[in-house]
Amino acid sequence: MAGSLLLGGASYSIREYLQVAAIIGGTAVVSMGKKKGGASGSSSMGVFYIVLSLVLDGVTAGFQKRLKVETEKAGVKPKPYDFMFWTNLYMCLTALVIAGGLGEVGSGLAYCSANPEIFTKITKFAACSAVGQSFIFYTIANFDPLVLSTVTTTRKIFSVLLSIFLKGHSLSPTGWSGIALSCGGIISELQSKASGKKKKT
Repeated sequence: MAGSLLLGGASYSIREYLQVAAIIGGTAVVSMGKKKGGASGSSSMGVFYIVLSLVLDGVTAGFQKRLKVETEKAGVKPKPYDFMFWTNLYMCLTALVIAGGLGEVGSGLAYCSANPEIFTKITKFAACSAVGQSFIFYTIANFDPLVLSTVTTTRKIFSVLLSIFLKGHSLSPTGWSGIALSCGGIISELQSKASGKKKKT
C-alpha cells in the first residue's frame, strides 16, 4: 500500500487503511506468538529482514502500479507473463551479483556437484514456483497490487491454521489474537467488496 501511494499515485479510504493494518498487524502478532525462547539477536535480525522484505514488496508494488497507469495511457495492457519474465530476470541478475560479491557462487556449484540428488528437488521447487507465480502475476496484471498483498497475507494466515489443525502444532493466546485480528480485517475487506458490487448493480 505504501509503495502504491508513494510511487503509484494510488489513493485509499480510511477503511482500507484499517483493513490492511489489521491484516498485517495480525500476521505480525501471529509471528510473535510463535516465538520461543532463544537467541534474541537472531529474532531481532529475523524481524529486521521481515520488515525489509515488506518494504521492498511495497516499493515493487508501487512501481507495478505506476507501470500499469503509464501503459494504460499508452493504450497497452501489460500481460501477466510480461511482469513475470522481467521481474524474474532482474531477480536472477540481482541474486547472481550478490552471490558473486559474497563469494558463494563457487561453493554453491560445488555443493550441487557433490549432491546431484538436489537437482530433482530444485526442479520441483522451480516448477511449483512457476505455477504459483502465474497466479501472483495474473492478480497483479488484472487487479491492484494491494489485492495481491491481501491474498498472500490471507494465504499465510490459513497456512498457520492448517499447520495447527492438521499437524497438531500449538499457538499461544497472543498468536490466536493475531489470527482473530487478521481474520477481522479480511472479513471487513470481503464485506466492503461485496457491498461495492451491490451498489454497482
